[in-house]
Amino acid sequence: MRQPYNYPGGGRPGHLEQWLNKHQGLSIQQQERVLRRDPSFKALPPGDQKRLMQQLRQVDRMPPAQRRLRLARNAMLERLSPEEQMRINRSAMQLRQLPPARKAQVKQAFQELRSVPLDQRQTVLDSARYRRIFTPEERRILTNLLRVEPYVPPR
Repeated sequence: MRQPYNYPGGGRPGHLEQWLNKHQGLSIQQQERVLRRDPSFKALPPGDQKRLMQQLRQVDRMPPAQRRLRLARNAMLERLSPEEQMRINRSAMQLRQLPPARKAQVKQAFQELRSVPLDQRQTVLDSARYRRIFTPEERRILTNLLRVEPYVPPR
């Protein structure tokens, strides 16, 4: 598993939100220059450097609400142990490998469950309805992926 990047001045490794807040007055080009000059960034393999630059640009282009959700998800992921992060990565891979119809159904449930308060999600996943619709493996995928998904109030 990749080591998270310690954004300069960002506190613990990988803490993108703090780094972005510290550099919010800078243009995306200036932020990229700050990042490229950082010794920790320079020490990363080229693929990781490229991934971080892409992540920085992607977050910069997001509307404010989507950006807040992305940063909240990132913060939740950072709080997990490496084992828990691996479990989530494995679940994401398993989701991609599901047959198209099942994948669509699991993704739809994921979107619906995002609007369920965090403390009630597992109850919904354990409900008779979800047990009837989804296999234990699919419910496990949903459980793992929802661990880092912030609550999104219904519109």
